[in-house]
Amino acid sequence: MAMQIHGSLLSPFTRKVTLLAMELGRDFEAIELIPYMAPETFGEISPLRKIPVLRDGSFTLNDSSAICAYLQSLAGTELNLIPTNPKQLGKVLWIEEYADTALFEVVSRGFFQPLMVNQLLGKPIDFERVKRAAQKELPPCLEYLEDYLSEREWLCQSGYSLADISIYAQLANLKHTRHLPESDQYPNLIRHFEQMMERERVAELFEQEVAYLKKMQAGLN
Repeated sequence: MAMQIHGSLLSPFTRKVTLLAMELGRDFEAIELIPYMAPETFGEISPLRKIPVLRDGSFTLNDSSAICAYLQSLAGTELNLIPTNPKQLGKVLWIEEYADTALFEVVSRGFFQPLMVNQLLGKPIDFERVKRAAQKELPPCLEYLEDYLSEREWLCQSGYSLADISIYAQLANLKHTRHLPESDQYPNLIRHFEQMMERERVAELFEQEVAYLKKMQAGLN
């Protein structure tokens, strides 16, 4: 059985794993799976009922960070998107954690859920929640990343890495909700985001996401 990645195209954690696999040149089958619409048997492959889930033959693995580490280990040292240098590794893992916690909390709960998810579920858009996130919660997260990128092309000294993929994976949902800030507000961060969008695999995946969103929104009309 070919390697499978179970998850949703619009999940930032599925996006992170998918992009890493694509950049590493891994062949895999993408299995669309939305946790709150998953069958009861989903718990058999995901004890926490979260995505993504990786299945590689008889081997099953949960958690996006664990899956990324597994994929990098399979790739060997030919392309190190997770560096082995102790200090660089520490920085990459820190940025990944920052993206997965602080940035996810704001982008998902402050923008994607009240705008996109509510719309897709037929619920009213929570404009007050979006306003609070835009004015109070998002700026500190983006300011931290803006300063971090002030003297860097990429987030890790060694170059393009999982750190860059992790941040992009969250910000892509801001792009989908049309709440990604302008470059005059955060020039370093938006330069980094645009640099990510220029990568072949990133652009390819983003186009798939746009088509997926259009199809889902068309089904509401």
